[in-house]
Amino acid sequence: MSKASYRYLLLVALGCLMVPVTYGAIKIDGVLDEPEWANARVYKDFVTVEPLTSDPAKYATEVRLITNEEGIFIGFTNYQPASVKRINRRFARDADIKADRVMVGIDFDGTAESAYDFTVGSANSRQDGIMGGGKHSTDWDGTWYSQTSSDEDYWYSEIHIPWTVAPMSRSSDDKRKMALWFSRVVYNESLRFAFPNAFYTRTTFMEDWHTVEVEQVKASTLDWFPYASHNLNIKSSDDTIATNDTKVGLDFIWRPNSNTQLTGAINPDFGQVESDDLVVNFSAFETFVAEKRPFFTENQALFNNAQHYEDVVLYTRRIGAGVGSGLLDIDVAAKLTHYGKSADMGLFAVREDMSEEGAGGEFIASRIQRKVDNLFFGHQLTHVTRDSLEREATVQGVDLKWDSSDQVRFAAQILYSDIQQLPNDKNDYQAIDQQDYAGYMNWSYTPNDELSHALYFAHYGDEFEMNDMGYMRRNAYDEFSGFHRRNRLKYGQESSLLSGSTEFGYSYAENADGDRLYGWTQLKFEWIFKSTRKISADLESTSSGWDDRITRGNGSYFRSAKHKASLRYESPRGSDYVFSAKVYTGTEDTQELYYGAHFSPQLYLTDTLTLGGNIGFKKYREWLLWDAGVSQLAGYEADRYSGGVRLDWYPSSRQEVRLKFQWIGIDAKTINSYQLENSGHLTTSNTASSSFSVSDTAFQIRYRYQLAPLSDIFFVYSRGGFYGTEDGDEGPKTLFNEGWNGVQVESLIAKIRYRF
Repeated sequence: MSKASYRYLLLVALGCLMVPVTYGAIKIDGVLDEPEWANARVYKDFVTVEPLTSDPAKYATEVRLITNEEGIFIGFTNYQPASVKRINRRFARDADIKADRVMVGIDFDGTAESAYDFTVGSANSRQDGIMGGGKHSTDWDGTWYSQTSSDEDYWYSEIHIPWTVAPMSRSSDDKRKMALWFSRVVYNESLRFAFPNAFYTRTTFMEDWHTVEVEQVKASTLDWFPYASHNLNIKSSDDTIATNDTKVGLDFIWRPNSNTQLTGAINPDFGQVESDDLVVNFSAFETFVAEKRPFFTENQALFNNAQHYEDVVLYTRRIGAGVGSGLLDIDVAAKLTHYGKSADMGLFAVREDMSEEGAGGEFIASRIQRKVDNLFFGHQLTHVTRDSLEREATVQGVDLKWDSSDQVRFAAQILYSDIQQLPNDKNDYQAIDQQDYAGYMNWSYTPNDELSHALYFAHYGDEFEMNDMGYMRRNAYDEFSGFHRRNRLKYGQESSLLSGSTEFGYSYAENADGDRLYGWTQLKFEWIFKSTRKISADLESTSSGWDDRITRGNGSYFRSAKHKASLRYESPRGSDYVFSAKVYTGTEDTQELYYGAHFSPQLYLTDTLTLGGNIGFKKYREWLLWDAGVSQLAGYEADRYSGGVRLDWYPSSRQEVRLKFQWIGIDAKTINSYQLENSGHLTTSNTASSSFSVSDTAFQIRYRYQLAPLSDIFFVYSRGGFYGTEDGDEGPKTLFNEGWNGVQVESLIAKIRYRF
């Protein structure tokens, strides 16, 4: 990009600077001095929910609520005398706010099925997300406003949430019944207060929220998000010559009314200005990666229907990932949601660029759900068509949730997949015609705040497949699991402990042939001290069993029983220097020992400058891996190193500078080469496997300037290096140097996205 182009982007940014936001007579400045606040609804009967004692709050908290045509206005007045340390650290949008903070939970429809949370730190850091069904996701981003202020004994937060922040159903009269939950965290004392008396761990968490009736407001908006980006590829893995890539496109959000929303994108830019964490995966199971692209996180809650582990029917990271040919551009994408009085419906469609040599596809998903009294049920469908592969994949699912009482909840889902593929030269002439089922049942019982129990059963057919548009760890298995947890919520005045917990978990799984995969038990302990330091211990034991995935379809291996133990310590969290340290040991599949340690320090240099990092080491006596080069198993004596550095600096409330570096290095020296006997046991192989060393590095510097909510300018420099050899004994210094110097990818990105 030319200097003139960069200068133009900068001028546009400076021209769009916002003045303090004012709505009617209320100015969002963190000072509750407008006369309207005097007539607001007031809530101040807060109780302690961390630990979950339900005792009156140690420090007074008062919340004021106003609703009008502009939206919902909330003002917090938080008593915190000078003798109680305040943690005023600033964090990036949607980062975990490790500071004093307040949170507002709003169930706009009052159904206790899903809700939105809006969290504000004492330094006006913001985080938002969606909760429901026992899960919480920060992938959603909404347009809302906040500001904070403080004096000697109090700190304040002022929040404005427009009615257009999220889709919501429309009632038949002019009244809307919402449910609200307010909470406040005193970070230095590890305390959380809430109104009303509700908490995440209770089965009736959202049912316990405070119901309010407000005037229903008709809201209609049309927001345009044009963008322009320029990517200078200084170097790429398959291109040593610098290349330029300029893109323009458009996203839009249309809300014709409060319960309907259409989100669309034309030539969307899904380039990474937010880097993924570095992963080196030698297992037979795919790594699950969280979504960070705006189109796929905005208004996505209706489609997020998670199963056990991380399995999901709609895994949006599949879209644009390509099939065997790298990333693909996306031509057009659209998402329509409607929240009705009796049912909620959604439709999702994306078309990849079909002109690429890769197997571009068309993706369609739908969702419909309804709640009747304490019974909630829904249907979900995904369909993928890849013309070049002559492949179609369809998955349908029916799910239900039933709250039989305040203590008991039952959830279940049944899924059906249908895969059709005709043979051609682009799919290796593989013809596929397979259909199968999967499903799960989950029962949970929480008799009181101290005890909770859950049982789970899942079945995945051996020909069930949903990885064309979803994510599943594996198929062809049955699993039964459960856990039982006891929380200790009170200790005596003389005790140094604040709270503690003990949890016992177990599971048993078989594959489709009836072979035992594992029997697993776990015992976990956690102690939180009044000083806010935390200690946790974890003991695990896994029975012997068959591993039918490690050889990638070349036979099943009967592994030995294995065991694991770990101990973790977290320092008091209100200090300027905090750290966590973990040590662990266990046995691998061949009963050989491994051990390791991980250390993560964090230094808060100022309230706006944070320096953190991590360093880890793991020693394998015999690490069993599949050697695809010679189609056999190999045992490696291995050292695994990891490290990272992250610096976050906030020069102003609109500016963010982030430096992020990650490194993973592995030395693996062959000590045994194996073939599988018919019995599934190992026998020595006459073919030697190769040792290996690998080193992977990722580095990014990112500057972000916020023009307005959801309107930003980014300048990003990214660099990735890789090194691989068959030495197996390079040592950490050589691995680090070679991984850093072996540059595979290097780029500069400039991007502007503005909301009109």
